[in-house]
Amino acid sequence: MKVGSFIPEQPASTLYAMAGDDCSLHHDLSSLTPKQQVDHQENQVLTCALQVALVGLGKPADHVALGSPFLEPVWRDMLGHYSKMFAAMGLDAVPGSQWQFHPLDGYYESVAGSLPEVDLTNLYMISGSNQPLHQNPEALAVSRNVNSKLHFAEHAPAAGLPVPRTEVYSKRAIREGAADRFFSELPNGVMVKLLGLAGSRNVFAVSSVADCLAQIVEYDDEVRVLLQEKLDTRQWREMTVDLTITPHDISISNVREILFAGGKWVGNYISPELAVPDAHRAVLMQVGAYARQHGHVAEEGINCGIDYFISGDEVIVTEINARWTGGLFPAEFLRRLSVNQPAVAFFDMVSPSHSDAMRAFQREHLFPASGDSFAYVPMGFTPFAMEIDGVERYFVWQIVVGDFASFIEAKRRALPEGAFPTADLILEEALS
Repeated sequence: MKVGSFIPEQPASTLYAMAGDDCSLHHDLSSLTPKQQVDHQENQVLTCALQVALVGLGKPADHVALGSPFLEPVWRDMLGHYSKMFAAMGLDAVPGSQWQFHPLDGYYESVAGSLPEVDLTNLYMISGSNQPLHQNPEALAVSRNVNSKLHFAEHAPAAGLPVPRTEVYSKRAIREGAADRFFSELPNGVMVKLLGLAGSRNVFAVSSVADCLAQIVEYDDEVRVLLQEKLDTRQWREMTVDLTITPHDISISNVREILFAGGKWVGNYISPELAVPDAHRAVLMQVGAYARQHGHVAEEGINCGIDYFISGDEVIVTEINARWTGGLFPAEFLRRLSVNQPAVAFFDMVSPSHSDAMRAFQREHLFPASGDSFAYVPMGFTPFAMEIDGVERYFVWQIVVGDFASFIEAKRRALPEGAFPTADLILEEALS
């Protein structure tokens, strides 16, 4: 059995095993700072929504390893609801008899002890935590390099890749004034990037040296901190693509625009209108060749995400993600459903007390929802009720196809106040 971070569309029988892998790529999970521990746990929670999505993206010959919290009756019932929705949309999904359940702590050790007879095990990324499955130190070293923001900053310029102005300092050097000039010369602000963690937890904007030091107060003096020019979003649009890389070919599988509200990432905009011009494509292919040269390649096809900014024909690459990306999941759902309309993919929150109304809303507007000006595509949910802003909530991962404003009107009529608060932000800010 081969183990790796392969592209989704595999003809071979596959076990999908994906948990919170980002942090263990560069950190020892037993020695995280308090903030890193919280961030890692939050990432594990969100990864559970990805596991649900893999049920829909898989096929009858596949298996999916889910977290054991899904076994709690309320969440097991919700999982069955999602499985029925996948079938109703026409997806030939992974059957319930081929779902496995494993504790989130020790997830990969548990998976390794109950492997089904399949041809491939498909990981989110090669990482330290899933070493019990891949058992490949060389592949782990490649993953650490190609997914490293520091490695990319050091090697991209020599490869001729267009990147923002970037400098790397130790925390001690920043505190002692070595980065003062860098900050003073960048009036739009500075992006701070650290190794490990996911979902922008290790990437944030700062306006001063003091602000930077306040954000990294938990780290020791020798930690390497990447400082990068913050691009003016009035001039630049942030995009991302997924590449499929094989030994013989590099191709673009999808392209998305990043949506922001309140200065934070809130989702992905995916549309047939987002074609990749030849000038951009040439640079993106160059980045793919760079990743392949550094060992990120598989005969079965391997995924590589690229975050970049565009302005006219100009392209600036900010980082690469040599793994599955969050946006790969909705792009793959839309591809399999043959959607050719604009769509918005995003995480949002719902109170468990509103679950019945939520299910009814999902069923009423489920893709293709003929007669509606929008359609609802469910992807996943998290099996945890957590207090967020004083209210108990869980996360829902979804796609809205078509008119987003009509979706907002429908959800306000059908769902209690406070359901899907991020959707309101997306309409008010990100899509304005």
